[in-house]
Amino acid sequence: INKLTAAKKALTVKLNRQTTQTSGYQIQYSTSKTFSSAKTTNITSNKTTTKKISGLKAKTKYFVRVRSYKTVKGVKIYSNWSTAKDMKTK
Repeated sequence: INKLTAAKKALTVKLNRQTTQTSGYQIQYSTSKTFSSAKTTNITSNKTTTKKISGLKAKTKYFVRVRSYKTVKGVKIYSNWSTAKDMKTK
């Protein structure tokens, strides 16, 4: 995660772009540091580097982590999760 920005009931995640060995990215977010009951969203293009996560609770601390994936013969192969970053929504 390059940058995490807070908005009203939303977060914007900016990623470092990986041009090789990547088909897309998976973003996971949760109010828990252990990511219990976390929600996941996907970026299906490796050219996209920003994603706005909306529909969140206001003034709540969220933890966000990212991993990349590569699709090989219809099977997704995932990298390790990045270190989690936290941000409080507005």
